[in-house]
Amino acid sequence: MKNKVVIITGANKGIGKEAAKQIAKLGAKVYMACRSLDSANQAKEEIIKETGNQNVFVIHLDLADMNSVKSFADEFKQRENKLDVLINNAGIWTKSKQIFELGVEMTFAVNVVGQHFLTNLLIEELKNAAPSRIINVASHYASGLKIDDINFGKRKFNETLAYKQTKQANRILTREWARRLEKYNISVYSLTPGFVPSTELFREQNVVGKFLLKVFALIEGRTIEEGADTIVWLASTDKINGSKGGFFNQRKEEKCKFFNSEDERRLWEKCEEFLTAVKENQLK
Repeated sequence: MKNKVVIITGANKGIGKEAAKQIAKLGAKVYMACRSLDSANQAKEEIIKETGNQNVFVIHLDLADMNSVKSFADEFKQRENKLDVLINNAGIWTKSKQIFELGVEMTFAVNVVGQHFLTNLLIEELKNAAPSRIINVASHYASGLKIDDINFGKRKFNETLAYKQTKQANRILTREWARRLEKYNISVYSLTPGFVPSTELFREQNVVGKFLLKVFALIEGRTIEEGADTIVWLASTDKINGSKGGFFNQRKEEKCKFFNSEDERRLWEKCEEFLTAVKENQLK
């Protein structure tokens, strides 16, 4: 991947960090987009030391803060005029319901709206690098999306369902992005890293939850290296045997059960509504 420019969100820990390391080993210039600068800079030094690739950089990004998303994109554009691969990896699993300042539930704000906004802001750079790719880290653990009740105003809030609906949204939006960007020679894919119990995603689980995670890990758990493998493959392989907008698991495309063009359009429009509010807020 020499001469390739890659952004990885949430690259300071877990599968994001492993993916950043493996992609750096392949010779790419890697931008680690992270909320915690201390953790990210420590990870960056580890990656440089292990890979020998000096072209690893950190830029602050908080996907819960749309001003931070805009600032990240602005700083990246000052440094680079092209982007070969955007890897939307960062995600959260919140224990309690929190409504984001623009009226979006926090899990959805970070895992979907922030990611959608970031992708929007980097389209020109992706065009400049075409053929380029966008890779969205989704999950098998996905369901329950109610496009007319994203904020759980009509349902009782459930932390698990709040997370699962964002992963369904990631998979749905991947196909809509793929359709819209195909004419620019930008390919878009989603994937599941599998169940990786040792990531920071589950840090807010209670004692019972952590016990169940250990049980599930024995049955179908994957290591961080295994979880990152499909991300790295989608980012680096010359040829992907699968459809644009496809959902991948262990380097193979799987049929996605959330295939509905009307839902894809409606969810896109809902995200655009949120972004209109963001842009109006930034212009004040």
